[in-house]
Amino acid sequence: MTDQASAKDTEPLGPTASRLWRFMKPHRWGLLLSVIAFVLVASTEPLIPKLLGYALGEGFNAKSTNVAGFSIPGGAPAASAPAVAPAASTTAAASIASSAGVVAPSASAASSPSRPSLAEVNQNYSFPIWMVPIVLIGLFAVRGLFTFCGQYMLNWTISRTVMDIRTALLQVLLRADARVYTSLQPATAVTKVVNDPQHVVTLIAGALITILRDGLPALALMGFLFFINWKLTLLSLITVPGLAFVVRKVNRRVRRMGSWAYDAQLRLVSVIEDVTRAWRVVRSFDAADYERRRFAERAREVQRSTLKTAASNAMAQPLSQLMASVGISIIVSLALYQSRVNGTGVGEFASFVAALLFMSSRLRHLSDVMQPITNALVVARGCMGLLDTPPEPDTGTRELRDVRGDIALQQVTLRYPGANRDALAAMDLHIPAGRTTALVGSSGAGKSSVVNLLLGFERPDSGRILLDDVPIDELTKANLRRQFAVVSQDIVLFDLSIADNIAYAQERDDAKLEQVLRAAALWDFVQSLPEGLDTTVGANGSKLSGGQRQRLAIARALYKDAPVWIFDEATSALDTESERAVQQALEQWQGRKTLIVIAHRLSTIRRADCIQVLADGQVVESGDHDALMARDGVYAGMVKVQH
Repeated sequence: MTDQASAKDTEPLGPTASRLWRFMKPHRWGLLLSVIAFVLVASTEPLIPKLLGYALGEGFNAKSTNVAGFSIPGGAPAASAPAVAPAASTTAAASIASSAGVVAPSASAASSPSRPSLAEVNQNYSFPIWMVPIVLIGLFAVRGLFTFCGQYMLNWTISRTVMDIRTALLQVLLRADARVYTSLQPATAVTKVVNDPQHVVTLIAGALITILRDGLPALALMGFLFFINWKLTLLSLITVPGLAFVVRKVNRRVRRMGSWAYDAQLRLVSVIEDVTRAWRVVRSFDAADYERRRFAERAREVQRSTLKTAASNAMAQPLSQLMASVGISIIVSLALYQSRVNGTGVGEFASFVAALLFMSSRLRHLSDVMQPITNALVVARGCMGLLDTPPEPDTGTRELRDVRGDIALQQVTLRYPGANRDALAAMDLHIPAGRTTALVGSSGAGKSSVVNLLLGFERPDSGRILLDDVPIDELTKANLRRQFAVVSQDIVLFDLSIADNIAYAQERDDAKLEQVLRAAALWDFVQSLPEGLDTTVGANGSKLSGGQRQRLAIARALYKDAPVWIFDEATSALDTESERAVQQALEQWQGRKTLIVIAHRLSTIRRADCIQVLADGQVVESGDHDALMARDGVYAGMVKVQH
C-alpha cells in the first residue's frame, strides 16, 4: 500500500460518523421508535430466568404430601404404618387414617385407589399447570410484536437515509467542476453513489439491530444479576479492561484492511467498466488475454484484501469469548460455592445461572458489533469523499432573455492545468448573430477550447467573452447554457426512448419531434420501427448505427431551439446523401440562428458566411470560402491537401 493510502488508513473515523449522522438525523423519530420497541423487548428479558427459577422453586414443591391416597412428588414421605389385617374393623382403619391426616378411603378404594384429577393436583401447588403455556406463549408473542416493530422502524429510517445520501451525492456530481470528470471514472462514480450508501447503511443497520436486540437485554440481565447477587456480578467486570484492549487492537487492523479492500474493489470496478465500455476496441485489438490478465491481477488483489479483512473480523469473536469465559467461570464457581456453603435453594441458583448464560449469549453477539461498524465507516469515508468535490464556480447573477446570439472573444487566454503551453493565446474572435461561422484548423488548434469556454466548462485565464455584449461570467451558468444547443463529436445518448432522447429535459411535442426528425433525415427510420418514437435506443444508443446516433443527436439539438447552435463534427459519421439532407435542413434556419460549425472535412463548410482558421490558439485567417481561396494561405493549403 502507498504512503497516501497508509495516511488515509490512520485518519479518524469520527468525522465520517458525524457526516453519516447528519443524514440520519432528519429521520431520528423512526430511530427513536425503534429504540423504544427494543427497550420494551429488553424489559421482558429478565422475566425468562425469573420465571424459570420460580417454576423450578415452586412448581415441584406441593403444599400437601398426599392427594386421594397418592403421594405428591416433592412432599415428605409418609410414616410407615403397621400392617392391618384384612379382618380389622372399619373403626381401626378410620383411626389410622385419621392419624395420617387424610380421609379414610372405602374398602374398595383402599384396594384400588382412583387417580386424582388435575384440579385436585393443582390445589396443592402455587400455580396451575395450564398457566405455564399461557404465560410463556404470551410473553414471546409480546416480544415478537415489539421486535417486529423495532426492526421495521429501523429499516424505515435506514431506507430514507440511503435515499438522502444518494440524492446528495448525485447533486454533487451534477454541480461538480468540469475538471473533476477528467479523473473520476464513471464506474467509480456509480459505485460511490449507488452501491456504497446501501452497503454502508446495511452494515450500520445490522450493527444497530444487534445492539438494540442484544445490548439492551444484556443490560437488563446485568441489572437482574446485580439484584440477585451484586458481589458475584461485580466480580464479572474484572475482564472488561482486557476485553476493551482486544477490541481496540482488532478494530485498528480491521480499519486498515478495510481501507485496502475498498480501494482494491474500486480498481477492479474500473477494469470491468473499461472492458464493457470499450468492447469493440478490446476485440479489434484481440486484447482478451491482456484484459483477462489485468482483471486477474486486480481480482487477486481484491481477494487478498478481502481475506485479510475477514481474518481480522474473525479474530474478534474468539478473543472476546475467551476473555468473557474467564469471568463466567469465576462467577459460576463462586455461585456454586455460595450455594453449598449458605444452602441457597435451587430456584435462586437456577435464576442466577440462567440469567448469566443468557447474558453471555447476548454478549457473544455484541462482540461482533464493532467490525461491521468499522467497515461501514471505511466505505462511508470513501463515498462521502465525493461531498468534498469542488462545485462548479457560478458567480453570475444576471439572466438574458431574447438572445440574438452575437459572440465575441476579446484577448482570451486559456491554459489547462499541467500544460506547457496555452490552448488559446490572446485570441480575438467575433461570431455575428444569425450567421453561420465555421471554425477550422488542425488538431490542438483551439477549436474545442472555444466551445468549452462558451459553455462555461472552462474559465479564461485572461480576456473577456461576450454574449450580446454581456460578459458571460455575469450570467448564471443555467441561463448561459440555455442559449446553446450542442452536437459534439462524442455522441452521448441515454438508455431511454427516441422521443425522450430528443426532448431531453423538455416537454414532449410529437409534432415538433416529427419536424426535427425529418430535418435530421431520421423520420423514415423511426417510422419503420415497431414502437416508433417510443423505441428505446439502448445504453448510449447501442441499438443504433453510428450515423443514426449522430442524426439523433442533431435532432436533439434542433428540438432545443436555442439561439446558438454548435455542431462539432456533427456529420462526420453520415453518408453523403444524409449529410446533404441535414445541411439543407440547417439552411432553413440561416438568418434566424447563430450557427457554429467545427469540421475537418472542409467540403461541409463551403457555404458558411465566415470561416475562421485557427492555429496555435489564435485566429490566423478569416473570411468566406472564395476569399480565403483567393488569398492562397493556410485555408487554401488545407483544401488542396483534402483534394
